Amino acid sequence: MVTVVQNETNERRFCWEQVLRTNRLFRISQVFAPADRAGQLLPLYALFAAVEEVCSEHSDEDVARRKLGWWRSECAQLGVRGSDHPILRELEHSGARQVLRPESLERLFGDAEARLDPTPVPDLDDFQARCRQVSQPQIELELSLWGSSPSTPTPVEAIAATNGLAQLLREAARRADPHKYWWLPLSLLAHHGLSRAEINRDQRSAPARALFTDLIDSCRDWLPQQRLAQSAEPMPEAARHLFVMGHLQVHALRRVRSGDPVQLTRELNRVGLAQLFQAWQAARMISRP
Repeated sequence: MVTVVQNETNERRFCWEQVLRTNRLFRISQVFAPADRAGQLLPLYALFAAVEEVCSEHSDEDVARRKLGWWRSECAQLGVRGSDHPILRELEHSGARQVLRPESLERLFGDAEARLDPTPVPDLDDFQARCRQVSQPQIELELSLWGSSPSTPTPVEAIAATNGLAQLLREAARRADPHKYWWLPLSLLAHHGLSRAEINRDQRSAPARALFTDLIDSCRDWLPQQRLAQSAEPMPEAARHLFVMGHLQVHALRRVRSGDPVQLTRELNRVGLAQLFQAWQAARMISRP
């Protein structure tokens, strides 16, 4: 019994280390998850983090595809033969694997694979849709932990694009290849007279900062706080953690006015009392009658 408990502790520790390498805000947001099945969130977010790392830390596309293929195969066979990987073992031990929708898992891996050899994004509207596409499988998988339907509550749908943008920024911060900012809209690049190669050479130059300032200013309109505060639609309990996480990411992006992508990523990783208070405010916003 002691050995089993120790192994489970080690698995959860491994999951925490995996999550905090990519999304440090989870340390705060998970506190506000509903108690029912909340323990299943950790291995699920560890899986998200592992997939995110594959997309951001492997410049060799073939290697990255093989790694994604391994994760896809292991998840598909987990209920049949188990796995030696700590994240997948914890998914099984926690009961999360049994309720995750296979079609949503496939979309998670499919979209990650598409980001390895991505199609250019024409304009800001397409960029918003692409950000939603990044986050939608994760939203579906999290809601499935509580047996919720695949339909996304309106308040969570409003922050889906922001969640996707935060992930793209995190991925770009860790990538060293020329395609790190593949998602910058072509219309915005043309407006500022910049190429992706120029931004990769100096992402903190004045022209690059002007471009990122325009981009983030446009993205701030994706989540009008007043509209959410006045929404009459009740928030399902299962969506509380999603909303809190999105709220934290929105605030992080709003704090940066300089258009500096390095500072944007730094804010997305900032964890402190201010972020804890913001999370508490978000939880209150959706818990009131």
